[in-house]
Amino acid sequence: MTEHVVPNELAAELQQIITAVDGVTAVYPAQPLWQSIAGAAVSAVTGEAAPTVAVAASGDSLAVKARIGVGGPRPAPEVARAVAGAIRQHLSPRRCAVEVVVVQIGG
Repeated sequence: MTEHVVPNELAAELQQIITAVDGVTAVYPAQPLWQSIAGAAVSAVTGEAAPTVAVAASGDSLAVKARIGVGGPRPAPEVARAVAGAIRQHLSPRRCAVEVVVVQIGG
């Protein structure tokens, strides 16, 4: 199956869902620009930042990747699970694979 990038509107919706989760202090680009030459070139030409949350469609399912910072009294794994759950609930009933990576704790 071929994957294609889903419109930035969905990525922006998901970013709002993620930031609303208690304990999330920041959302970082799913793939840092230094890892994506193509992303850096597009950003340089268009002046638009790449979506913070990566969303790709394959067939009838979605793949979502988010990198977050966490803080507060909730443990980082609990916050990451809550983020994944919030994303799945927002996209329901569509099938999705969700990857949430904690890249910063505290602050």
